[in-house]
Amino acid sequence: MQTQIILAGVGGQGILFASKLFSELGLKLGLNVISSETHGMSQRGGSVIAHLKLGDFYGPLIMENSADILYSFEKNETYKTLKFLQKSGVCFANTVGKSTFDKKILSHLKEKGIIFKTFDANSEALKIGSALTTNIVLIGYSVGTGLIPFECKDIKETLESISKKKFIPINMTAFDRGFQLGCANKLNSKE
Repeated sequence: MQTQIILAGVGGQGILFASKLFSELGLKLGLNVISSETHGMSQRGGSVIAHLKLGDFYGPLIMENSADILYSFEKNETYKTLKFLQKSGVCFANTVGKSTFDKKILSHLKEKGIIFKTFDANSEALKIGSALTTNIVLIGYSVGTGLIPFECKDIKETLESISKKKFIPINMTAFDRGFQLGCANKLNSKE
């Protein structure tokens, strides 16, 4: 398996934790892992982008039109990082409320065969009582859709192993909530 993942957002959205989750997952699966992060002024909501390669790769940065998966936790960061997705890639974009994306861009993505999934992970994280779990809710959602090449069991085991003990219950609840909604989305898409 070879997978290239971009994680994008702003400081405080758990980009580095999400990167650690996928890095540890790659190691658990016996894959080579290369990662690199770029940090803006994260304390002021600056841009944070993580490049993650699982499999046999050499350089740490993902080239434009090469990523298999993009997780974006903030709308403007979605626009900045869509260029990394390859044809037939998949983007999971966190939306806030009924936030919509530019129709021209959505049309362009469709032409490239890119699957573009939006999901209000913020609201779901707030429903379970922790805005800090938005990243985990979105990842759970992506697993539930069946559009990423990782097993739910493996990600949950990895999430539990890297979470601080006191955060394990809320992190698992966040993942499960996202996963359930991703599964529901997958079922609705087939109808």
